[in-house]
Amino acid sequence: MDERSRTILRKGRTILIKGLCDIPGICDKLFAYGVLTEGMMSEITSEHTREQQARALLDILPRRGQTAYDYFHQALVDTHSQDLADVLKPELASRPELSKAKTLEETPQRYDRTTLQHAASVGSPIIDPPSLFSGSIDIHSTVTVPPFTPETVEPMKIKMLKCNRQQIISNNPDCYSMDGNPRGKLIIINIMSFDNHGIPSRDKQAHDLSATSLSLLFKQLKFKIDIKTDINKKELLDLITTEQQSRETYDCFAMVILSHGLGDLIFMKDGEPLKMQNIMDQFDTENCPKLKGKPKLFFIHACPSDSGEQDNTEMSNIFPLIHEDHHTLTKADIFLARATKYDPIVSNTESKGFWFIQAFVHIMKYRGHHDHLLDIMTKVNGLAREDDQLVESMNTLTRSLYFFPD
Repeated sequence: MDERSRTILRKGRTILIKGLCDIPGICDKLFAYGVLTEGMMSEITSEHTREQQARALLDILPRRGQTAYDYFHQALVDTHSQDLADVLKPELASRPELSKAKTLEETPQRYDRTTLQHAASVGSPIIDPPSLFSGSIDIHSTVTVPPFTPETVEPMKIKMLKCNRQQIISNNPDCYSMDGNPRGKLIIINIMSFDNHGIPSRDKQAHDLSATSLSLLFKQLKFKIDIKTDINKKELLDLITTEQQSRETYDCFAMVILSHGLGDLIFMKDGEPLKMQNIMDQFDTENCPKLKGKPKLFFIHACPSDSGEQDNTEMSNIFPLIHEDHHTLTKADIFLARATKYDPIVSNTESKGFWFIQAFVHIMKYRGHHDHLLDIMTKVNGLAREDDQLVESMNTLTRSLYFFPD
């Protein structure tokens, strides 16, 4: 462990001893990460009081190598001890006002956040290429992120890790350019109520929290955000026309639609349907030339409102033109992800948003600084298998898309 890390542990020792509560849980995490041996765990947990256990843990950590500090920080995050995690790495603090953490460092220094190793889903291994590691670390080690469950979802707490842009580009030179300001444009279409057309109104809180989580996430990615709530068909078509004619330039375009849908149809507030394919076509190279060569992302949550009803419509039937024309320049650089099930997350009667949206945000929080979009969606699908969900995606992307949070 380097001298700076030892210094922070020494200066923060009193705060850590007083604050460490779930020491067995932290030890379990560190054992899983390979930081502690079984003997060390027994030595720590055999102490009679919590404070004695905390002291024993802090005595052992400096002897466990350079990566022990990063893994200790992650174990604190995993066990919901964010305040103590902020003591170790105030530059990653979720609460800037945490002044105690900032006073522990004599000289501010920015950590390379790619040294934090996370996994895609509970129990799923993630092995990063050795060129992205700092310090000595076993590249075959595996790490898990906090479980994705209704109890752990926090829609209003979105904190992206920073990337190492230079290393990503060095290892993946053929990736989309994402360095503009703003970097991209995100339009969120949020349809919750319908005008007397036999379409049931939706879970307002699930809609609002999903839209808010996405907005918080993409703001950190330097996207310009435009949220439209309960608009009718004409208003959406007018919005699309305005976007096509706008002189604004950005490196990426994204649209999210939260509504009621069936098959290839999405319903607006006035009950009028629009085909998903027709919406996407308005942003292809022919209809929106300013987006030529730039990634165009569509996230669709427009399912039947019956939570038990699954939309089994084949993607190739919903988007035949993309399937037929995926080699043409007109339909290039498009990405689509679609939920097939109405899936509000509920914990203790409290709605926390839609599963599809919150799963995407969850993976982005832990892997968006390192992984490209298709890898992110693979990990979202990993979560989907655990939760009996289904997320379909397809794309005509011609390069790797990294979001470069910084």
